[in-house]
Amino acid sequence: MKLDQRSEIIRRLRCAAGHLNAVIKMVEAGEPCGQVLHQLGAVESAIHAAGSKLIICQAQASEAIILDSPSPKQRIAELKRLQSLYTTFIKYSNHKIEVTP
Repeated sequence: MKLDQRSEIIRRLRCAAGHLNAVIKMVEAGEPCGQVLHQLGAVESAIHAAGSKLIICQAQASEAIILDSPSPKQRIAELKRLQSLYTTFIKYSNHKIEVTP
């Protein structure tokens, strides 16, 4: 991971942490649910942006193996690894609301 990529990911994660701390304070203060949910959206957006940057970073790091490796097995393994990372990212990006009685 390049230094500028790492810095950008850290910046986005710190942004998410700041928003999450604000959400905790809002809940402690008894703020209205609508305002809390709005702030939670900012947390999710910041985390999603950091995850997207991580996927891009890994894709760039894998590019040489995928394009230049003389080994088809190695190329396939790298593509499968990227697919697995992306699947994990998407899995946690798609939240479902669970309603319990």
